[in-house]
Amino acid sequence: MKTWTGILLMIILAVATISTTSAARTMNESQKQLNIDDQSSQTEVVEASNIDKMHDTAKTTKESIPVKEENVSVAPENENVRLYPMKVEGSGYIYNGMILEVDGKTREFSDWQGEGGSYKPEVHELDLNGDGQKEIVVLYTEGHGTGIYLGQARIVDPVTLDEMEMQSLDEIVKEHVNSKVTVTADRVDIDVTVDGERVEPSRIEGDTSGAVYNEELGFGGVTYYSLENGKLVVTAAASYGVALYAGDLTFAYEYRDGEWKAVDLNYSMEMYEEEYYESFD
Repeated sequence: MKTWTGILLMIILAVATISTTSAARTMNESQKQLNIDDQSSQTEVVEASNIDKMHDTAKTTKESIPVKEENVSVAPENENVRLYPMKVEGSGYIYNGMILEVDGKTREFSDWQGEGGSYKPEVHELDLNGDGQKEIVVLYTEGHGTGIYLGQARIVDPVTLDEMEMQSLDEIVKEHVNSKVTVTADRVDIDVTVDGERVEPSRIEGDTSGAVYNEELGFGGVTYYSLENGKLVVTAAASYGVALYAGDLTFAYEYRDGEWKAVDLNYSMEMYEEEYYESFD
């Protein structure tokens, strides 16, 4: 009896020992797996951090790339006045934003969108209004195509590098110009007054079918800005229909009451040939 009792106790102890060893082994394996997972997570964090650093480095390198010399415009009046693009797109022909540099100071103008290449912007430093204080003038082309040429001009204070207020072409036309386009089967009649003075009426004879006409002259499809005799001069072609031009409105900008406004307005009638429309391509 005692013998059988001893044998039974020995079996129970053996089973208990096996269970304890198995449990311990399972815990060790779980801990090892946990350590591996933790290490993997840390490795991923390190790798992600390295990727971020690589991206930062690439960004810094990209931003530090110097502007190409052919994209830099220098004022003929002062070599310390320069203009260059914030970003060049479209194989170097589109300036997405521009940077103006005056005597080492720079300012970004992200809303200045223009063309490069043969339409590269111009920058000038001159006294536009004869007050002894020079202004910075930037001329560039916003876009061009068949029957379209979108010139643009900006005037900047050279001390603060703030853009100065300018009357828009739409505001100028609304304030100074009245016109009427009358279309019949065989002709188009155009009546124009500028600042209350009537311009000699224009008559364009010919078949008027197949075209789209305006009720009054439209401006803005073809606009040139230039510097002439120390003044900023604008020439805006007048359209009496879609891609149909028959005259020019010209004026200069003069500084009055804290804003550059149009003066010396003049309208002249001129018929444009087909080559005129294609010259902007």
